[in-house]
Amino acid sequence: MEKGSRKLTVYGKTKQFNQTVPQIRFEGQWLKALGFSEGDKIKLDCEENRITITKLSEENG
Repeated sequence: MEKGSRKLTVYGKTKQFNQTVPQIRFEGQWLKALGFSEGDKIKLDCEENRITITKLSEENG
């Protein structure tokens, strides 16, 4: 798998009243290699079938 691409699975998480909602988890050393660290603020840009994640800088976080 190339460095800039990951294949993950969308899981279901059961919330109260037995309602299931989609859940996506990102974890691994590959995040660190891309410049993400614990405590970083991120921005999600959402559109149909696409989510773009951008690390925010200290000035715009």
